[in-house]
This record gives sequence, C-alpha cells and structure tokens, in this order.
Amino acid sequence: MKKLLMTLMIVCGIGFTANAQSPTSKEEDFFKNLNLTSKDTLMFYYMDAYMNQLREPRYQLFKTQNMWTFLKLDTMTGQIWQVQFSTKGSDYRFETALDTSPRISEYFDDPICGRFTLYATDNMYNFILLDQIDGRCWQVQWNTEPDNRGVMRIY
Repeated sequence: MKKLLMTLMIVCGIGFTANAQSPTSKEEDFFKNLNLTSKDTLMFYYMDAYMNQLREPRYQLFKTQNMWTFLKLDTMTGQIWQVQFSTKGSDYRFETALDTSPRISEYFDDPICGRFTLYATDNMYNFILLDQIDGRCWQVQWNTEPDNRGVMRIY
C-alpha cells in the first residue's frame, strides 16, 4: 500500500507540474511502466480528492455576531445553512437551510472545494457570499424568524 501511495504522489506531482502540451516519450514510457490497473487509477482519483479536501475543506462554519448562531457553507456549491446551538435543550438547537439551490451549473462550472466564501457585513444578519472564481455575489440573510431568511443575487 505504501508503494502505491508513493507512486500516486509521484504521479500527482508530475501531473500537476506538466504543461498542457502533449506528453513526451519519456513521460509516456514512465506511465506505461507503472502498469496501473483500473483500481489503481480509481485510487489515484480518490487520493487527489482527499488531498484537495485537506487543502480546502468542503464545509466551513462562519461565526455571526449572535453567540449561538453560525452559518455553514458548502464551499463547493455555495449552499448555506443556519446552525444554532444551545445549552437549554434540543428545542433550541437546529440546522435549517437558508437556500439549498446550488450556485454552480453542472454543465458549465467546476465543483471545486473553496470556490465560495462568506464575508461579514456591519449588519449582523447579513453576509456577502462570493464566488471566488467568477466574482458573482449574493446577499445572505439569516434570522431566527423563517420569513426573514434568504439568499438574493447581487447584480
């Protein structure tokens, strides 16, 4: 298993440092000599996803000015949930979706961990959601009242 992981790390290093040009005969020979099976190739992709997860977490919690409330962001899709904890009991603890519509298109956008982030504003109930790849922004409003929650695109 250690040999496989080392091979995968070497292949990752070569794959990420290579230019978009076609591989040279030395690179082709190197990959042919690895004799990777489909299981090894699948392991390579899982390892790459795992390494990306270590660099950029998929989910992040953002503190609000309310000591009991956080916003949970899926940094890959831009989906946001309001998370509230409590010391009083389970009636006061909840997680609710502010808006579960993904901000990326399955046909045009890349689902990359770390693509989205939140920025606090001076208004404690509002944050700005930023797509760090194309610059789109949304106003994110959380509240204890369901009618006062939402995510609205800023044009």
